[in-house]
Amino acid sequence: MKFNAAHFIAYKGFREKLHGHNYRLAVIITGQIGPDGYVVDFGDVKKISRVICKDLNESFLVPMNSDALKITFDSTNVHIITEDMAEFSFPKADCSLLPIVHSSAEELAIHISNQLVDAFTLVALLERGVSKIEVSISEAHQQFASYERTILA
Repeated sequence: MKFNAAHFIAYKGFREKLHGHNYRLAVIITGQIGPDGYVVDFGDVKKISRVICKDLNESFLVPMNSDALKITFDSTNVHIITEDMAEFSFPKADCSLLPIVHSSAEELAIHISNQLVDAFTLVALLERGVSKIEVSISEAHQQFASYERTILA
């Protein structure tokens, strides 16, 4: 799966320039093989992953929990002011408002793993014997971050 998005990393005392990536998403689900021969049906993983990627595609990634950005809204736009006083304004429709601190590949992987668990439901994953979900986000060839989420009752 893939999506294209713009972002910049900002934290206290630092801000990248606005840029974008052609991201790639990979999902590994580990667990017991069920009587149907699956841990989880790949078709279900693809369907959920496509929705997640579609929601992020061609958007600006807004880290709503940032401690280095002042984020405000009006009726049509998202406004961002950085510590170095750079000002950005994006149409709301072009933004993905994410519950993360930084729009890094690492935090995107965590966010997407949470979305996968929510979409499948924790109960259904446990019933299937799933023990772990690993999400990898690639920004470029051989440049990726992975997050493993253990599935516990």
